[in-house]
Amino acid sequence: MSDHDDPAATSPGTDQGAVRRVSGALSVRARWRVLPAAGIAAFVVGSVVVVARDGLLISQDTVFLWVLAALLALSLTDLGRWRRGMLVDWLPLGALLVFYDSSHGIARLLGMRPHQALQLGFDQALFGQTLLAVQLQHLLHQTAGIQMWEYPLFVVYMSHFFVALVIAGALWRFSYSRFRQFRARLAVLLGLGFLTYVLYPAYPPWMVARARGIPLHRVVVMVWTHTGLSTASTLVERGSTFDNQVAAVPSVHAALSLLILLFFWKGARVWVRAVMVTYVLAMAFILVYGGEHFAFDILTGWLYAIAVTAGFALATRLRLASMLATWWARVRPPPIVKAPAPPPAPVGGGALVVRSTSDEPGLPNDQHLVKPIGDA
Repeated sequence: MSDHDDPAATSPGTDQGAVRRVSGALSVRARWRVLPAAGIAAFVVGSVVVVARDGLLISQDTVFLWVLAALLALSLTDLGRWRRGMLVDWLPLGALLVFYDSSHGIARLLGMRPHQALQLGFDQALFGQTLLAVQLQHLLHQTAGIQMWEYPLFVVYMSHFFVALVIAGALWRFSYSRFRQFRARLAVLLGLGFLTYVLYPAYPPWMVARARGIPLHRVVVMVWTHTGLSTASTLVERGSTFDNQVAAVPSVHAALSLLILLFFWKGARVWVRAVMVTYVLAMAFILVYGGEHFAFDILTGWLYAIAVTAGFALATRLRLASMLATWWARVRPPPIVKAPAPPPAPVGGGALVVRSTSDEPGLPNDQHLVKPIGDA
């Protein structure tokens, strides 16, 4: 049979329908590829413009909005999920961040005065009477000049202001179950930090040194000033920890870095673990070396992170044990019930022997009466 004899080959409707279906599928695929790419490109260009005009985005509110904009750019093909996520997943976290930033005002409203004796005494007991930051700066020849190796430490310090939200955004987009786990731990950690800042405001080492006339260089401020970043003065004037100069105990910088390590440790490759350990130690070093925190603050922050991680691990185990108990109660075989023993057979072929223990007149005790069964 030739092509002219084939009905399918001579039917224009068949070819046109197939072409429409193929072209429609291709257009859908192209749209699903073009929209995210266009959104990401617009997000990158917008970020560059904003940073060039206003400086680095390091405050909680701007970083939060920046992450939401990035998620919008990645979710142009599923705007419904993005809208639901904003209301259910991100709005509560944003409210917590706003509430967290108000810890200093609430502490002042309650009349809480900043402390220094506990953390200062702890450091002096371990490292001597001289502030540990002063000892480190003297040992590493810090004389109000910036050394090259301090720039990477400065980057580590500044990463605190956005790394947790960026990780949360990436998990929300690519691993939602892990996002919920990370968000819960982050919320509890920030909540504990908020309560501590309200109930126990504490001076950082640089404020203690300034009050006592001790020469101590704030390395972070020096690098900010040297690089000429437009937002440097604003960050420094507001303090080094979320707009609160006396939010030193615990060090949330140290706590968040360790929380991230503990959250991703299981299942991480060796080189990833090495990077995370280096990040935690580098963060602790720049905090102490730069005069931003006492060693006591670092250890307290680490304890908070460990406590949060252990608490969630225990809650998971208890919930799993409860689920297993419920499952076993449903699937286990029913218990074997033994049949009751039959009653004793009557004595004397249908007669029942009754032993009297009464004191009835004319009936001696222990006299056996034989009554036919059925008699009254």
